[in-house]
Amino acid sequence: MSAPSRPELRLPDWLVRNRNFVLLWAAYGISAFGDHLSEMALLQEAGGFARDDITRVQALMTFCFFAPFVVLGPLAGWWADRFSRKWTMFATDLIRAAVMLSLPVTVPLLLGWRLGDFAVALPLLLTGAFAAFFSPARQAMVPTLIRHDQLVRANAMISALGTIGAILSAAVGGQLVDWAIAGHFGLELNYRLDALTFVLSAVLLVGIVMARTRAVPHPALPGVWTPLRQGFRYVWQHRRVLQMIVLGTVFWAAAGVVISVVPAIVRDVFRGQFFDAGMYRGLIAGGLAAGAAMLTLIGPALPVPLAILGAVFGGAFWVLALDAALIFKLGRILTGTCLFMLGVHGAGILVTIMVIIQRFVPDARRGRVFGVSDMCTMAAIVAATGLLGLPRIEHLDRYIPWLLAATGAGLLLTTVLAWREYRRGDPFPAVVWLLWRVLRTYAGFWCGVKRVGPCTVPRQGPVILAANHTAGIDPMLIYATCTHRLTSFLVAREYYHRPIAGWFMRRAHCVPIDRASPGKAFLSASLRLLREGGCLGIFPQGTYLPPGEAQPAAKSGIGLIALRSDATVIPCHISGTKYVYNPFLSYFHRHKARIRYGKPLDLSAFRRKQRDKDTAQQVSDLIMAKVYELAPERDG
Repeated sequence: MSAPSRPELRLPDWLVRNRNFVLLWAAYGISAFGDHLSEMALLQEAGGFARDDITRVQALMTFCFFAPFVVLGPLAGWWADRFSRKWTMFATDLIRAAVMLSLPVTVPLLLGWRLGDFAVALPLLLTGAFAAFFSPARQAMVPTLIRHDQLVRANAMISALGTIGAILSAAVGGQLVDWAIAGHFGLELNYRLDALTFVLSAVLLVGIVMARTRAVPHPALPGVWTPLRQGFRYVWQHRRVLQMIVLGTVFWAAAGVVISVVPAIVRDVFRGQFFDAGMYRGLIAGGLAAGAAMLTLIGPALPVPLAILGAVFGGAFWVLALDAALIFKLGRILTGTCLFMLGVHGAGILVTIMVIIQRFVPDARRGRVFGVSDMCTMAAIVAATGLLGLPRIEHLDRYIPWLLAATGAGLLLTTVLAWREYRRGDPFPAVVWLLWRVLRTYAGFWCGVKRVGPCTVPRQGPVILAANHTAGIDPMLIYATCTHRLTSFLVAREYYHRPIAGWFMRRAHCVPIDRASPGKAFLSASLRLLREGGCLGIFPQGTYLPPGEAQPAAKSGIGLIALRSDATVIPCHISGTKYVYNPFLSYFHRHKARIRYGKPLDLSAFRRKQRDKDTAQQVSDLIMAKVYELAPERDG
């Protein structure tokens, strides 16, 4: 934690070439592989599939593992900000390995004390206590190992590898228990393998070199309670962080219910064994891995509201579909698909939450914020599993359809509330708001668009945004990079009435123009839009030509509009696109687009002149010259 700060450019461009990140990544994946090995064995120690309340036993075990996160979360976050995160993870791995090695002795002892189902749950309580210290240390450490623009991919890769480990763990753990039931060997093999994974994880963590990180030195924390209060106060005062923690809380409450009912579904619907239960829980982990893999590709281009709304609504849909599959016994394939898709959408929520906290919370407070996050989110899963696991409800498994229905309804309600929160104060129609973010995602992922420098378009008042024309996708690139103003473009009349594109153009208040004989209609419509405080996007050249050919001069229309409207004129330069003759086909080609916005132009000297065609042409030429001044020597 005391290493000097390092410039971001010294960190590798590729995460797989970043030694420190790869070591942390592999350590997490290996330890994740061990997670379900001991859990499956403990479930068998409690009676396994012979019980008619296996949902309660599973819920109780989950409750005991996550309860320490609620009690110790803020303290663990303080510890991560106060002491070495690397050595905290190392120590907790070794302690958990020792706990696993002791289980062949401690579990029979606890069963002999007549503790009931708590005999198999208490070891998980102890393991969870040290996991609670591992979690904020790991999450707070990730941003110090990588560049900020790699956060989405890094968290997605960690989540993917961890869930792949969980898939293998659930399958291997279930198979080992089935072999133990058949008499091939004892359940202690599960415990020893689990201990080995923690030891291997600790060995990998030792290899992290803190001198090669962006760890920032910060003053020692004054005591314990004051820093803890500061962590809670930071969360409460920062709306975006608070929203992410609330969404995480809802997600983990739903996850607690779904995880608890899987063994009962496997037993009652498919008449399966431990291996089957492990495989079906592994499908959730497989979905998490697949969702995380998708986020490594599209995550950096995906707006946070779209990621959250899609993930929560998708989770609601698939929980209700799982409920229908259970009630109507629709078969293994549909049930497995529901569990897998729940994992896919869960990845969207988990990765987004981690990235938002890592990106916006300073390093000096990051551990405590993650501690608060762990406390709140794990409180949800503890509450959900506690309600299922602590009371002795007769024949609880009969009520699973109702549990799933309530969970799906809760996620739907969360979707509605999140939608209203993200839409608060937004002046645009809902469908435009949604499509705008879809376009931003597509432009960022497929067209590779990046904005170089800030967007200089004013937030209010009449604006003329003038850009060079390179391809049919140019308007979409501006929509993707100017995110606070909806630009209304001058568009060719023949495109204005097309079924899909024309519909969006009309919603964005675009102005149609007849390129063959413009007339005065487009001028009146443009001036009216600007008088109403709109942002008018214009390509002064009116068309685009193949690279290498002499580019057309700017037409006088933009100069005339600028003189008559007194609007702020912002130049914009587009580069990195591929030339495609058909403007609509350009949407299907890959690009590496770069957008640069310039300073507002001073046209006061021209406004004092006579506003004739010659003056308008001079203004148009000046605007075009300022656009080309933004052109780079080359784009990387």
